Amino acid sequence: MSQALGIPDSGLLFQTDSALVINPNEPLNKLLLDKRFRQSFMAFADSCLAGESVHFYNEVHEHDKIPANDPVRRIYMARHIIEKYIVAGAAMEVNISYRTRQEILTTTNLAHPDLFNNALNELMQLMKTNLAKDYWSSMFFIKFKEESNTRFNGHEQETMAGWNFSPRLSSVHGADDPFHQEHVLKGFGCDNHDLNTQ
Repeated sequence: MSQALGIPDSGLLFQTDSALVINPNEPLNKLLLDKRFRQSFMAFADSCLAGESVHFYNEVHEHDKIPANDPVRRIYMARHIIEKYIVAGAAMEVNISYRTRQEILTTTNLAHPDLFNNALNELMQLMKTNLAKDYWSSMFFIKFKEESNTRFNGHEQETMAGWNFSPRLSSVHGADDPFHQEHVLKGFGCDNHDLNTQ
């Protein structure tokens, strides 16, 4: 029964895919954890020709999903990130300090879990300063809010349809229905006087 109600063994209700409430006062690094928000923010940053920081964040986020006990995949992903974002003159070179860049380039352990942490911290400051404030007043944010609301409303309707809700409480139709009132169906123009006389 608890599973039918969406209650897991812990007793907590499952989180539905509701509209994400985006609060500009939340820390940007917390907001960027949401994939949809991150994609919207990335599109905005790309439109400002400053998308490399968000792309870097996104790839490091994916890198961090690789388990620590899979060093081969972590090293391959780290090399990809270094070649694309860290090496001087890279296609999407990020704006980080010389010291941080050298720490990454001279590391002996490409599988280290904190390899990109300092770079992320620096870039997060840049994004907060240069991008975040303008994002909240951009069309990208307005579109994101509209899509989130649409997605939420669509999910709500889908959930209701799944339960087979009907505008009528009774499944009995027509004259068999004891609550069926002919005068209501015949005309919508009746007033209280007409109802009292019947």
